Amino acid sequence: MLLAAGDGRGSGLVSPAPRARVVLMKVGHGGRVPRAAIVRAFRWLLARGASLGIRVVLCPFGDDPERRGRPSEVPALVRALDEQGFILVAAAGWDPAGACVSPASSPHAIGVGGWDIEANRPARGPRVGLVSGVLKPDLLAPAVPLDVPSLDGRHREKAGGTSFAASLVAGAAMALLAGEPGLDRAGVLARLTGLARRIPKHPPALDLRTLTRLGIPVRGPG
Repeated sequence: MLLAAGDGRGSGLVSPAPRARVVLMKVGHGGRVPRAAIVRAFRWLLARGASLGIRVVLCPFGDDPERRGRPSEVPALVRALDEQGFILVAAAGWDPAGACVSPASSPHAIGVGGWDIEANRPARGPRVGLVSGVLKPDLLAPAVPLDVPSLDGRHREKAGGTSFAASLVAGAAMALLAGEPGLDRAGVLARLTGLARRIPKHPPALDLRTLTRLGIPVRGPG
């Protein structure tokens, strides 16, 4: 969240959209984000999100595995959010087996994988592949290693993951919408893809140089 819309006063992490207004929602419970919690959160957004002026939805979590005879409501809710003008940005790295899972796998969401800043290559994470005819994840963004404040705020440490990458893309989406409020998900994705670096056999990568061109200062290694 700091990387999506923080002003950097306490953390030193200045986001892509430091002046953006945000609505914080606790979705998980007991260190987990079960499907029921995701469904409840998405239903709340459909009912109240527009009245609060929400446009970008950051999802640093993934849906539970599908079970035969018990289809998930999450894909239909993601589609409904998209149809109502919400831009859902989801981290793609939640499956231990390496699949890109819902909601990042939805054609109605922007799924984000990670870029390893130090190694200058795609980070370990979800496999790249076609999901319903759409290449997923949609984008890669800086994920590891990022210089972040420790939980106690006393020092800085290295951390990262696709949740960090998704936060950066969500912030970039908010920054784009500040200048072009009429953009929808496809428009935001097209703008970001146009600024990204082409990587053979991988999604386009929003690297540090790209983010700098967008006016987004992000601390890399060192």
